[in-house]
Amino acid sequence: MKNKKFVYSIIGISAAYVLLLFIIYYFGLPFINFGHVGFYFYLAAILAYIFALVLVLTCKKTALKNIDKRYKRLSYNKLTGKFYLQEVDSNSHFNPLNQSIRAYILVFGFVGVLLLVFALVGSKMFNSKAYYEQLEIKEAPEQELLEVFDYDNGEVLLPIIDKDLAYKLAQASLADYGAQYTIDYDNFTLINVTRNGKNQLVRVSPLEYSNIFVSMSKKDEGSVGYIEVNVVTKETKLVKVEGGMKYMPSAIFGKDLHRHIRFKYPTVMYSEINFEIDDAGKPYWVIPTEKKEIGVINGANSTGVIVVDPVSGEINKYDRGSEPSWIDRTINEEVVDKQATNAFRYKNGFMNVHFGSKKEVFQLSDGYNYFIKGGNTYYVSCITSPNEGDQTSIGFVTINLKTRVATKYLVAGITEMRAREIAMNDARVKAQTLEATWPILINYQGVETYFMVLKNDVQEQKMVFINVANGSLIAMGDTIEEARSEYDRLLADSGKTESKDIILNNQKITNIRDLGSTIEFMVEGITDKYFVVSPSVSLDARFMKVGDAVSITCKDYESYYYVISLTKEEKSN
Repeated sequence: MKNKKFVYSIIGISAAYVLLLFIIYYFGLPFINFGHVGFYFYLAAILAYIFALVLVLTCKKTALKNIDKRYKRLSYNKLTGKFYLQEVDSNSHFNPLNQSIRAYILVFGFVGVLLLVFALVGSKMFNSKAYYEQLEIKEAPEQELLEVFDYDNGEVLLPIIDKDLAYKLAQASLADYGAQYTIDYDNFTLINVTRNGKNQLVRVSPLEYSNIFVSMSKKDEGSVGYIEVNVVTKETKLVKVEGGMKYMPSAIFGKDLHRHIRFKYPTVMYSEINFEIDDAGKPYWVIPTEKKEIGVINGANSTGVIVVDPVSGEINKYDRGSEPSWIDRTINEEVVDKQATNAFRYKNGFMNVHFGSKKEVFQLSDGYNYFIKGGNTYYVSCITSPNEGDQTSIGFVTINLKTRVATKYLVAGITEMRAREIAMNDARVKAQTLEATWPILINYQGVETYFMVLKNDVQEQKMVFINVANGSLIAMGDTIEEARSEYDRLLADSGKTESKDIILNNQKITNIRDLGSTIEFMVEGITDKYFVVSPSVSLDARFMKVGDAVSITCKDYESYYYVISLTKEEKSN
C-alpha cells in the first residue's frame, strides 16, 4: 500500500512539474539556443528534476532492501544548542526531499560553474583579437565624409524636435484613446519614408494596450493603430490601421508578439524589436536577429531580420541583404556600438589596454546619434582618447545600420559632449538653462558641422550650428533658416567659405525689419531673396528706412544676400 502511494505521489509530482515547466516556457519564453544564458537555467530545471527522480527512486529501492537496518544521523537539539547522533530507520535516512534538494543543488551548481567557465573562455582576456576583428572598420578620406554627410544638396532632413519632445506631441494626440492605449517611449523609431517623391523624417510608435484588461477585451480587434510625428515639421497624427494591429508586445496569449515569434523560430535569438512603416504607411515589426560568435555565450553579431505583419501575424525571416528595401534598420545599434568600441580598444591586445602603454587605444564618445539619408540610417559617434577628461576627437566612426559597413574618418575636432557644453553655455541662452539635444554631424558648405537643438521641457528654443574643428563658430536662431543665415556669415567672416562679391548701386529699399543683432531688408527689383546686414558694418544700416537708396556690396548665398558694405545715398534736391 505504501509503495502504491509512493508511486502515485511520484506520478502526481511529475505531472505538476511538467506543467510548471510548460508555464515557465510559455510565459518566460527562453530562447532554445546554447548561446543564450537563460536557456541553461531552463535546461537545468529539466535535468535537475530527472536527476532528483533517479536519485529518489534509487534511494527508495535501497531503503526497501535495508528496511530493518538502523542508521546514525547528525542532528541538532534546539534546547541544548548542541549536535548529537540520532538513530533513524531506512525510510528516514533516505528522505526523498533531502535527495531532491541535493540533486537541484548539484545540477544548478554545475550549470552556474559551467556558465562561469563559458564567460571566462569567451572573455576579452583570451579573445581580444576576435573582439577586435568582429567589426571591420575601413578608413576613408575626409572628402568621402563630406560627400556622404552633405547637407547642401537638399537630401538631408534635420529634426527640430528630439525623441523627448516628439513623445510629448505623441501623447497629446492620443485624445479619447488615452485611457485604452499608451505610447512606448523605448519603441519610438526614427525612420525615413518617401511620399509623393519626397523624403520625410518621422518617428512612429504603436499604440500599446494600457493594461491586461484592455488586452483581453481587444484581442480580436487589435490596437487601433500608431502615432506618427514628423520631426521636421512637428505634424502629428494618429494613423488608424485597417483590421487592427493584433500582434503586439502588450497583447496576451497567442497574440503576444514575442510568443508569436518564439513559437515560429524558437532557436533564433534577438535583443530588440523595432516598429517601422513602409512608404505606404503599412506597419510592421522589424526584429534584428543575432548569434554568439565568440566562445559559447559571448560576441553577439547581427545576422538578419524577422519581419512580422501586426495585423495578420504573417512572419518572415530574412538574411541580412535580402530584406525588403523599405526597411531602414537590420542591425541592432547596441550590438555594433559594442563591436566598434572593441575594435578601437583591442588592436594591440588585452594586456595593452589594461596593463600596458595603451598604444593605439581609443574609445567612442559618451553617446551616438543617427544620420538618415537616401533610405540609409547611419550610426555616428566620435572617436576620442580613453582619458575621460579629454573632449577632443580624432575623427568619427559611421556604421550603416542596414549593410553593417563601418567607416572611420580621421577629422580632428571637438566631441559631441563638448559641442553641447559650448551651446548650453553661450551667453545668449545661458540664463535660460536650456538642454542641448545630441548633435548630428553634417557637412555644411565643406565644413564639418554639428547641428543640435536647445530645448526646455516643453518645446525647442534655439537651432544651433557649430563647427566641429574647434567650436569657435556657433550660430543660433529661432528657426533653422535663421541659424543658417548666421552660420553663413560666420563662415564667410572666418574665411571658411568663399563667395564672389556683388556690387549694387543706388538700390531703393522697399521693406525693412530690425532684428537687433541684424537688419533684413529688400530692394526694388529683387524679390527672390532678402539682404542681411549687421549694424557693425555701417552706421547707416541702423537708420535706414523704406524709400531710402543704398549702395551695397554683398555676397550671394542660397537663401539671402550677406551685406559686407553699405552706404546710404544722399537724396537729391
